[in-house]
Amino acid sequence: MSRISLLDIAPTAANVLGISLPQSDGHSIDAVASWGCNNVVLIIVDSLGYDLYIWLRPRLKNISALADQGFVFTAKAVSNHTTPSIATILSGLLPEHHQIFDKQGAKDSGLLSIPEIASASGQKSAVIMEENGAQVYQGLIEIVGGVSDKLSPAEFDREICRRTLEALSLRPKLLVTYFIGIDKIVHMGLGPKDILEAALLIDGCMGEIVRAADSKTLFIICGDHPVHSGRLKRTKEPYCVALILAHN
Repeated sequence: MSRISLLDIAPTAANVLGISLPQSDGHSIDAVASWGCNNVVLIIVDSLGYDLYIWLRPRLKNISALADQGFVFTAKAVSNHTTPSIATILSGLLPEHHQIFDKQGAKDSGLLSIPEIASASGQKSAVIMEENGAQVYQGLIEIVGGVSDKLSPAEFDREICRRTLEALSLRPKLLVTYFIGIDKIVHMGLGPKDILEAALLIDGCMGEIVRAADSKTLFIICGDHPVHSGRLKRTKEPYCVALILAHN
């Protein structure tokens, strides 16, 4: 297989759900086919670059447990910015093809991403993320949860966790959720100790999410881009994020 990238996430999820993407620049990661999963939980962790993941991993009990029984990939990033990266994660298209570079572009785009495609095929879908991103899905899928990005990093991620667990109780076939704490800590100019605290909070949420999910669920955990500011900034290629595939 060619090098794994963020382009491969949507095709992999689509393959598990038995749906087709209209077009894609990526490919399904076939290593998960033998697991027999029929549900997908996609967890996007803002700024979880591969370098940062390797530094954090010894302290992340739940994420490490998933990684140990699944696969960890060094996945090529497609952008150093959140919005085009998430659009790629959810569509399988390069930024120059999906043309979504900012929040307004996401609202104006007619592009169908995997939650909408799954919902249109009769599979209940959920998206839990910050308010602007969540608004894109209002009226298009069954479960939408928006969280204000004016909350502190810890408050935001706790609320994301709460709403994710609430959504899982409704048994969606596809759930997409988004943790922002690490990225917000970095942009606040705080250091490694604070980043670790944010990561530990997310790791605790990860354990709750895994326990709440239906059996035969594929868990996809990924960063959107490497750290792009502060002391842990990635300053040279390759620009890669962590991509973890596991199942319960």
